[in-house]
Amino acid sequence: MLAHPPELGRKAWEQYLEKDELDPRLVRDMVASSWQRCRLLHVNPLLSSGGEVEQLRQLEQRRSEKEQLIRVARPFLRDLSYFVRGTDFQVVLTDENGLLLEVAGDARIVDRTRRVHLCPGADWSEACRGTNAIGTAIVEKAPVEISAWEHFRAENQFLTCSAAPILDSLGKITGLIDVSGDFRQANPHTMGMVVSAVRAIESQLRLEYATNRLYAASRYSNALLHGITDGFVAIDAAGIVTEINLRGGEIFGVNPALAKGFPMEKVFQDDAPLLQVIRNGKEYENLEILVGKTGKRIRSSGSALRNEAGAIVGAVAFFRETGPSQPVRRASVFCSHRYEFDDIVGESPAMQVAKDWAALASTCASTVLILGESGTGKEVFANAIHNASARRRGPFLAINCAAMPEGLIESELFGYSDGSFTGARKGGQAGKFEMANGGTVFLDEIGEMSPGMQAKLLRVLQERTVSRIGSALEIPVDIRIIAATHCDLGSDVAAGRFREDLYYRLAVLEVKIPPLRERRQDIPRLARALIVRLSARLERPPVEIDESCLQRLAAYSWPGNVRQMENLLERALIRNRGGATLTAENLDLPELDLPELDLPELDPPVLALPVPASPGLTAPESSVAQLSLPAPPLAGALRNAAAPAAVPPPAPASSLREIEKQAIAEALGACRGNIRQTAARLGIARNTLYRKMQDYGLLPAENR
Repeated sequence: MLAHPPELGRKAWEQYLEKDELDPRLVRDMVASSWQRCRLLHVNPLLSSGGEVEQLRQLEQRRSEKEQLIRVARPFLRDLSYFVRGTDFQVVLTDENGLLLEVAGDARIVDRTRRVHLCPGADWSEACRGTNAIGTAIVEKAPVEISAWEHFRAENQFLTCSAAPILDSLGKITGLIDVSGDFRQANPHTMGMVVSAVRAIESQLRLEYATNRLYAASRYSNALLHGITDGFVAIDAAGIVTEINLRGGEIFGVNPALAKGFPMEKVFQDDAPLLQVIRNGKEYENLEILVGKTGKRIRSSGSALRNEAGAIVGAVAFFRETGPSQPVRRASVFCSHRYEFDDIVGESPAMQVAKDWAALASTCASTVLILGESGTGKEVFANAIHNASARRRGPFLAINCAAMPEGLIESELFGYSDGSFTGARKGGQAGKFEMANGGTVFLDEIGEMSPGMQAKLLRVLQERTVSRIGSALEIPVDIRIIAATHCDLGSDVAAGRFREDLYYRLAVLEVKIPPLRERRQDIPRLARALIVRLSARLERPPVEIDESCLQRLAAYSWPGNVRQMENLLERALIRNRGGATLTAENLDLPELDLPELDLPELDPPVLALPVPASPGLTAPESSVAQLSLPAPPLAGALRNAAAPAAVPPPAPASSLREIEKQAIAEALGACRGNIRQTAARLGIARNTLYRKMQDYGLLPAENR
């Protein structure tokens, strides 16, 4: 708060402007230093903000870059807004340069401060706005309060502002909190509230920084652990497995992810020498051991882990096979990219569920059926499952069942013997099943496979052997099958187009990938990720995507999903002719069904998740985990339709589609045809409700 009457302060400010004289009795040292900086920066104290424009395009970019700060600060901004409610004050969050990111407060003060551009997108550094709490706090790197005539620019002298910088874990300014309002309503406790909020935000940022460092260290140690060529096992003082790497899992014939938490005897299938280490402290080196479960002969060295007092708290052992190892047969064709789950862009609820089920699939050896429309990234999911599994060292082979005729796909999968048909290679040729031994075969578009091939594939899944064309020899294969399709295999089974027994063999675990139109909130982040990848491929520097371009992308229905978006963005980059920003004019998109589309509302996914069974060392193939998502909405949107009359509920439903139709009809009846109430009752957007009503024939005739 000001220590002197505003009239005296105003005269001190005018005296400095006219005569360059500072009255130390009225002007604080910090304010005097700031005024002098403003003179050197040529800040016009009488300039009006009426002609200025907020940096809205830069705002969206900065909000994206400061996503962590905004996310952490928002709860504290809400609390501060609650404390100043009804006092004509507002709360401001800026970046480290004074660019306003978010503003919250009473409508009257927000409207008044907007006239001086104290609003999102505006720059409140000293170089732009002169002496003010935000810009001066950034320069001083300390909490600052500026009130009334202390502001260098006259138009801001109706304000009193209290600001404090937010420091990151390295002590650098990462943002700033400010509370501003009419100086006549100044409160001596405002600065205390601001500083308290800033300290709480800093604590949360430090906690997240430490957590991220620990996570990165864990990822690094896991990469080292699983990358070593020897098997490794660690147990605690009770003999429970706490860590086992991929090679250790191969030696013991267990899944490493599932072996953790089990007693060592269950993994080793015998009284393991490592248990003697924790019992009596007797360590061993280069000891030859016979593994009871697999019959392999290995050499092992075991050591005790001790705490500071010397007590044994666990033990570790390294293992290496001693018998002649069989060379791993590598396939001649591999997936062109190696994908991890971190490479899959998508934070929407439906996408998170798909990734969770895929991650679960990577912990076992069961067959997986991936369902999704064309272009949703089914092969990327399959490759990520493979690379996160115990088979990651083995090959990953992808076969498109719809792209090959039956005769060719049979020879591709099963191979052929010498002289089995005209043109056959001398000596024969191994099929993909043989070449993928120890790895994964991805069968894309499995729904297009012919009935004859379905029967042969079923035999492979049952017997785990293959016979080359022209040979009766049964060749054992150790492969995992991941299949994918855009078809409704349940309907195909009912229609007799797909074998029921094969369907149940394939669908041990189902992963459903949502189409792009059902996860519109992922589109901006996905577009930016694709731009980075495409720019590298085209050997061009990455470009920014403006808001109009993102809005256009989010509004489109994307029948071709991610593949269509990637092709469109590549074409847009070429049409951009090296520009720094991609705009809506660069897009070659078809016209939308309607000129406007409500984008803020996104449909929550409808999920029915089973409770998983208790974990074991192996996952039985007979256990089926299914994931149910709503039927895809129709492209486009219906707007401004009159509310339909109440609809009586239909007869009991017999399919997912009928269940959804019945639910909508019952909700319409309960809400007497009120669209807003019905959408709220169902938990979906009104546009989506209109689309589904049209799809199910629930709209009145005059609105169809």
